[in-house]
Amino acid sequence: MLWLILLVVSVYFCIISCLSSVDRFKHKSTHIGLERNYYHWNTSLPSITVCPMQRLNESLFSKYCRQHGIREKFKIELWNFLENLANSTYFNFDRIPVYDSIDSTLDQLNIHPEQYMELIYNLTFDGTYEPIERQRIHCTDGQIHIGVRQVLTEYGICYLSNSYLSEEYSSRYFIFGLYPEYNKYLHANRFVQVKIGTFFEKDVGFTIMGFDTEAIDTYMHSPFEVMKVDNNFGYTVEGTSYEPESEEITADANLEKEASISQRKCRFYHESNLTHFPIYTRNICQQECRLNLAYKICRCIPHFYPNNIRNPKPVCNYRVLKSCFPKHASFFLKLYEEDSKHEEPAACYCEQNCRDAVIKTKQPQAMRGTRQLLGSLGSSLLVNSWPRNRLKRQVIFSFTDLLVSIGGTAGLYLGFSVLGLVEFIYFFTLRLVWHMIGYKI
Repeated sequence: MLWLILLVVSVYFCIISCLSSVDRFKHKSTHIGLERNYYHWNTSLPSITVCPMQRLNESLFSKYCRQHGIREKFKIELWNFLENLANSTYFNFDRIPVYDSIDSTLDQLNIHPEQYMELIYNLTFDGTYEPIERQRIHCTDGQIHIGVRQVLTEYGICYLSNSYLSEEYSSRYFIFGLYPEYNKYLHANRFVQVKIGTFFEKDVGFTIMGFDTEAIDTYMHSPFEVMKVDNNFGYTVEGTSYEPESEEITADANLEKEASISQRKCRFYHESNLTHFPIYTRNICQQECRLNLAYKICRCIPHFYPNNIRNPKPVCNYRVLKSCFPKHASFFLKLYEEDSKHEEPAACYCEQNCRDAVIKTKQPQAMRGTRQLLGSLGSSLLVNSWPRNRLKRQVIFSFTDLLVSIGGTAGLYLGFSVLGLVEFIYFFTLRLVWHMIGYKI
């Protein structure tokens, strides 16, 4: 009885201790540590997304109207309609103009809501492929060029520079499922995808320019993220200079292999669990929450979301955009409302990015005379102070540590070892069989 009691108590505490190790492995195997050896860091500069306020190309639009017999008044009204539709988002859907001729013109062109974004894309010239360098949308730091590509955002077609995201985040891929065409003008120069600086470098930055439009809207964000439509600096008719400060959140090289998503509570951009988007970032996840909420309330989604999926959702007619969305604009943008028009916040859980950066910036400064000097608008970014702290996601309890912990606990309470387990299996399998046959061992 004494040995039986001791065995039961030992097994009980062994199981409790092993379950504690398993729980630690599942939920507490990673942590975020603070690093301060800033002399050795390579810090990525923030990313910039610029949205020109004139989206459509006049030459492409005129050619399109000639091919389809759209003239005079109908041509002007179609231009105003498409231009406002291309510039529409949650806070200005009510500004989309309504003309008596629009419905008949769209019927004549056989344009349904599902083709809104495709038509806008075909009438928008990608400025990164402009043959004339002075007029081309490009990003430079002296002789070094930085990658720029056209992207589809919640504010329509814009241009992204200095980003780690793959080419799946582009307007062509979102609309047609095709990667961007090879840009010979970019590859003809020495270029990098992301500009990096160190603590000992001063005044590191870049300038994105080539926007031949009346005004631009600029968004600054992490190079691991995408823009947020409600986090802009406002329209500007002059070039603008920014002085940001960036603090990075890095990750161990073995974090992805040694810890699952549920353990590290974050995702890398290629670990997408989203329906409409092929890549993952926290802001993109919130965009999917937003489009699902729009579909729930208005029974359709806006035209600027990628919808090239197996079961595409219906796209909103412009009349629904004007009637339904302005009433719920605050709820769609924030996913909750302070005035309690909706009883509960929208259900939206999005993991953090495993690699990210926190961007802070001072009030932007206008660069007077940019248009006269360069012939176009643009935005400039200059970093003159570097972070002295950064966060790092690390694995502190791996699967190997779990095996060691369980083995040590079992050895402590039960005298267990792998050899003992083999001997136990041997006695109740092979030895037992030979004994039953009649052999004496």
